[in-house]
Amino acid sequence: MIAPEDIIVLPVADEWPHPPEADDHWQESVVLCFQDIGQGLGGFIRIGHHPNRGIGNCTFGVVAPGTGYNRSRLDVPMREGDRFANGFAIDGFLTATFDDATNRWTASDVDCELDLHVENIHPHYDAWALSGLTGGFREKFAAMHTEVAGRVRGTMRIGDQRWTIDGFGHRDHSWGVRKHDDPDAALATFFWLVGSFGPDLIFSMSESVTLTGKRNRTGFVIAGGVIERPLTRDARFGVTLDGMTMQDARVTFDAGSLGTHMIEVEGLGNVLLGMGGRYLEVGMPAVGHWNGRTGGVHLSTMFNARGGTGAPPLLFGTSPANGLYRTRAFQEAD
Repeated sequence: MIAPEDIIVLPVADEWPHPPEADDHWQESVVLCFQDIGQGLGGFIRIGHHPNRGIGNCTFGVVAPGTGYNRSRLDVPMREGDRFANGFAIDGFLTATFDDATNRWTASDVDCELDLHVENIHPHYDAWALSGLTGGFREKFAAMHTEVAGRVRGTMRIGDQRWTIDGFGHRDHSWGVRKHDDPDAALATFFWLVGSFGPDLIFSMSESVTLTGKRNRTGFVIAGGVIERPLTRDARFGVTLDGMTMQDARVTFDAGSLGTHMIEVEGLGNVLLGMGGRYLEVGMPAVGHWNGRTGGVHLSTMFNARGGTGAPPLLFGTSPANGLYRTRAFQEAD
């Protein structure tokens, strides 16, 4: 059972940019993953700021049946106005703005447009406190972290195809020192599985192992207004022939008074989340099945625990390059 003092609702001001600390490794990032399971659409969006270094990262990938689009860049020079009163922007392409219970994410270039409105479906919790995470990993990876499930509506264009979005979403916001060069904070492997099935059934769970071998478990489950911490019992991921992109997954976990549950995940595609000279990380927007319910799920994983940093020779479930691409299944049908 989560102690009452660990159920911390953060003020709306914590949705907005924070004053940087002096440490050169201080960073702030906002993330949205979304799924329109009826149309087979989804994506992963991240704006990362390193204001003391004057650079940021743009991570953006969206998928639809037969097609996808990437626009991700590391170490983008930050521009004046990228950090504004109630939001963040990067690369002259991607913007996220926040208020008390809603947020808006927009992106636009020649090959892709996105305009998503997200409505929070539970309070803005301190996710580290809900998880019971304390100590060195928290202080070196990001002292503050929040996660919120939401309802996502809006529009998306990939190439000349357009859709109206009505689906599920999950977002996070982290700020603080992040020392990826410190073995106590650098990840050897991890997964992050989040999803929602409506306001009364929400989950977030993550397991990571640092280069020093320390295992960290974080997350929360909200069911019928009860909040519990999940403990993963088994996690199995189905990958394609490239060994890196995913097709499906099955995760079994305990959730205290809420009992033991299994989530089955059917992928909608894959998004390349980054290498950055450290590792290859991929994300999978997906359909989730849990307790007779169907909802939206996102799964992120890192499969190269040996620490390889070279670009993969090929990826079946996504493209390693920016721009428009067709999925391999679509190509093989030609």
